[in-house]
Amino acid sequence: MAQDYSARHLQVLEGLEAVRKRPGMYIGSTDSRGLMHCLWEIIDNSVDEALGGHGDRIEVVLHADGSVEVRDTARGIPVDIEPRTGLSGVEVVFTKLHAGGKFGGGSYAASGGLHGVGASVVNALSSRLDVEVDRKGKTYRMSFRRGEPGVFDDQGGAPSPDAPFTPFERSSELQVAGKVKAGRSGTRVRYWADPQIFVKDASFTYDELVSRARQTAFLVPGLTMVVRDERGLPGTAGEDGPHEEVFAYSGGITEYAEYLAPDAALTDVWRLQGSGSFTETVPVLDDRGHMVSTEVERECEVDVAVRWGTGYETTSRSFVNIIATPKGGTHVAGFDQALMKVFRKQLEVNARRLKVGNDKVDKDDITAGLTAVVTVRLAEPQFEGQTKEVLGTSAVRAIVSRVVEKGLTERLTSTHRGDKAQASLLLDKVVSEMKSRISARLHKETQRRKNALESSSLPAKLADCRTNDTARSELFIVEGDSALGTAKLARSSDHQALLPIRGKILNVQKASVSDMLSNAECAAIIQVIGAGSGRSFDLDMARYGKVIIMTDATSTAPTSAPCC
Repeated sequence: MAQDYSARHLQVLEGLEAVRKRPGMYIGSTDSRGLMHCLWEIIDNSVDEALGGHGDRIEVVLHADGSVEVRDTARGIPVDIEPRTGLSGVEVVFTKLHAGGKFGGGSYAASGGLHGVGASVVNALSSRLDVEVDRKGKTYRMSFRRGEPGVFDDQGGAPSPDAPFTPFERSSELQVAGKVKAGRSGTRVRYWADPQIFVKDASFTYDELVSRARQTAFLVPGLTMVVRDERGLPGTAGEDGPHEEVFAYSGGITEYAEYLAPDAALTDVWRLQGSGSFTETVPVLDDRGHMVSTEVERECEVDVAVRWGTGYETTSRSFVNIIATPKGGTHVAGFDQALMKVFRKQLEVNARRLKVGNDKVDKDDITAGLTAVVTVRLAEPQFEGQTKEVLGTSAVRAIVSRVVEKGLTERLTSTHRGDKAQASLLLDKVVSEMKSRISARLHKETQRRKNALESSSLPAKLADCRTNDTARSELFIVEGDSALGTAKLARSSDHQALLPIRGKILNVQKASVSDMLSNAECAAIIQVIGAGSGRSFDLDMARYGKVIIMTDATSTAPTSAPCC
């Protein structure tokens, strides 16, 4: 390592160079997970269009040559010149970081893409990327090699990243590749992941792709998702030839909740819908390209589907603008807050019928058997990182909580015969879960106390014997310290032990196990005999061959059998 350190040692990475140098920052990793993340970035751009009502079909094709293609029937990427850069819209989207139509320009009311880096990152990490756009009666085409625009010479054969490539030198060109019918529009993106970036065994996971396509079709009613596998890989559905699956659902998240539910239904799928507004201060580009802090009024739409089943497993999915948030966020926190508030109130109102007592319901009691799909839609949500796993917009929590609280309360207090019966069953299930949890906790505490008694040191009042021969030894249980003093004078300390207890101890036939273990006299007897109690009682572990109860004939004598 050089000892000197000056400005000449600093490096400034321009544009897509930073992506290729540190890909993990943008896609998480360079294994199969990162490869799939690149595919989600391209698919989500098409889904954002469908979410805005543009286009109703998205096709994903895994080609045999290792490339993947995403086709949609949306508006198509803009092909005109962007005034600030002097480049076509297609080139701006695929070569400039933080460039896109999702920064509050009015093109999207709600979208999964936010940072304007998805398409450009995929381009930077691809050995070849081809994009075709249908707009205004023409098909426009552009190709890139590791993020650099240019022309591949495929020489009339199949497209390949190894074909001779000529980069644009002076100015880039968006080629017109053909004509299309008037009114037809859409985008087709095909790319080959760069083997210089991704590890050798990285591959597209068909099952994961199908799961994501199905999920998207549920979340965007009316959208058709098509997945086609042409790779012919052994052990896959397409090993004998091209395999295609089509997903289209009209029921939205109601159907999704029914699909996810692992058990028989206790309630119907309840849809809890509503919206709320909030104000946040965000930097906005003005006409001169300067960032100006501006107060913006936001609208947040909430759509939640909940369904309780007879089982105990909890299944929950959360989404922001159809982007999955597996680690939750403020929308999930608001949902959980509303659940707790509503059920605690309802159990308080119905406490006498349900025999709740003073016990408090817990979250796990409520979510046992719950299948929930929580979705919110809002412009420019704040996520934690490019992977968008956690929603951070704080105002969403209160809005979701308010919507869920109102909708769930209406269901649980409904006078409709069907809703009333389901609400009663649900509250009974929650109370049953609560009582089972408390009983299990008490049993656990009892076992802990019992084990502690059985393994702890002997009582100080025990006058033990000297012999180690269990068959010869005898334990006399005497009444109080006075009897202990008298018996000590008469016993043979070699093989006879004395344990004093107070006269009238607990009647263990009528008391619970917990009360018995809490009783000092019973605990002393268990400790001294050493054979345990209840199911753990083992006669072979007893420290004495005989146990003798020595009492007089007064009414204060022990009236119940010792707990041994």
